[in-house]
Amino acid sequence: MRVLIGVDQAEGASEVAGWVRRFSFKDLAEEWMHVVPQQSGVTWALDPFLAADQTERLQEKTARQIERDLKERSGSASVRVKIGNPVRELLNRADETHTDLLAVRGSDKNSLAAFFLGSVARALVEGASQSVLLTRGAAPQRPLRVVVATDHSEYMDKALEKLTAGAPQGIGHLTVLHVLPAPYKADMDQLAQEIAHEAYGRPVRTPEEVTGAAAKALGEKLGLPAEAIHSVVAHGSISDAIETTLSAADADLLILGAKGHTLLERLTLGSVSFRAVTTCPKSVLVLRV
Repeated sequence: MRVLIGVDQAEGASEVAGWVRRFSFKDLAEEWMHVVPQQSGVTWALDPFLAADQTERLQEKTARQIERDLKERSGSASVRVKIGNPVRELLNRADETHTDLLAVRGSDKNSLAAFFLGSVARALVEGASQSVLLTRGAAPQRPLRVVVATDHSEYMDKALEKLTAGAPQGIGHLTVLHVLPAPYKADMDQLAQEIAHEAYGRPVRTPEEVTGAAAKALGEKLGLPAEAIHSVVAHGSISDAIETTLSAADADLLILGAKGHTLLERLTLGSVSFRAVTTCPKSVLVLRV
């Protein structure tokens, strides 16, 4: 599992690394990267060539200082510091190294909304072809308690397969959540069941059965005991369902799938779940195939 940690400051790097290591991926290869934003010439210099030279010197000095700070904290992780456009440099590096996961720190404010709406952060999430981990706060000392919000799509199944291929050993409790629209009738009407029975020779599986089976299969791949595997089928608002389930499960992390060309298009649960992610007080893992 190759992970690129985008570092906004030295203090935040250890926080994000703590989350990455809490997953306990098999064969983890970790790199820390900080990008010093490229600036135009300092405004106080009358000579444009002098201004450009002074700016370059300042940026180089800043980069070297940050590199020293990161190396002191990184342990065995490699460290890379560059000067340029943060979004472009991080995305290019992720592609160059065939990164599986791009991990960055979320907002220090009361929600992830500020983080997502920031131009750099939003561009990273929208532009990455890799899965993205958004951390908020320090990683828990206990095994992770996660909620996986799924639409049972083929894409989401593949995304979860990619996650389990990394053999994470740090997940200790799993809740799989499936949200149905409000008009859906949980007790399918008799006519629909009769038609299904006639067509397939058996009753169709209920959403509860499908979600329960998906939770069991995923939990077994993660090596979890039966008592640590749960499933929830909710009705109505996706945002409300996610919030309620996270609270009930005492979860540390929300996992979603993503696809498409923009963040709103990529989230398999739609724009409603985007709002849920931006206001989620927990860390979020956006899976991408």
